[in-house]
Amino acid sequence: MLTLSLKFSVASRAVFVALSLSLVCASSLAQTKPTGAFATVNGVAVPQSLLDNNVKANVAQGQRDSPELRQVIQDELVNREILAQESARLGLDKTTEAQAQWATVRQTFLVELLLNDYMARNPISEASLKTEYDRQMALMKDQQQYRLSLIVTSTEDQAKAVLARLRKGEAFAKLATEASLDPSKKDGGNVGWVVPAQILPAISNVMVNLVKGALAAAPIQTPAGWNLIKLEETRPFKAPTFDEAKNDIRQTLVQKQRFDYVKRLRENAKVVQ
Repeated sequence: MLTLSLKFSVASRAVFVALSLSLVCASSLAQTKPTGAFATVNGVAVPQSLLDNNVKANVAQGQRDSPELRQVIQDELVNREILAQESARLGLDKTTEAQAQWATVRQTFLVELLLNDYMARNPISEASLKTEYDRQMALMKDQQQYRLSLIVTSTEDQAKAVLARLRKGEAFAKLATEASLDPSKKDGGNVGWVVPAQILPAISNVMVNLVKGALAAAPIQTPAGWNLIKLEETRPFKAPTFDEAKNDIRQTLVQKQRFDYVKRLRENAKVVQ
């Protein structure tokens, strides 16, 4: 019995060791990640490139690339994959509304890819910038400049309510910070120096008839919303240097280049409406 017991004990140990090795191997296999992935979720690879792109985006916003940052991002991406899989399991992506939203996201993504590719292949040259700068300076050299403050609201009633407060003496900058939709709100509504040709006629036609310190009598409607304007001061046109104007000119030329590209594509497309 003792011998049998000993034999049984040795055999049991062999089985136990074999089972342990099997479990370790199975665990190792389960944890094996495909090439190019930093994790898998239910067998689905989460790409390393996705992690790298998110790290770059955070670093570009001032974060420091560190193991702690990468771990936080990894956890978030894994959580998102888990949530996405659960959403798909429930069939939430199969509804008509979800399909329409997905089509919009896909279309927007493809448009950005195309336009970015076009701009990369057709960059704005320094010579083009200088030519446009010279053209603009020649057009504006005899014009008057206006320093404008602006508040934009989404409805006419909101604009009228703000205008009433302005007429009672509340500070324009304070109300711009509180109520405006325009990016200038961070500067108290200060748009800076402009010439009439730089802004919409609906606003410039009113602006040129205001006296220093005056408010427009009524809100002005534009595609951006309902605009309240105040003329802070005027001066003869003061030309910026090429370096000062270069970024704004580049944006203008980029917008024109994109517009012309879209126009050409549309002219060659078969559109039925």
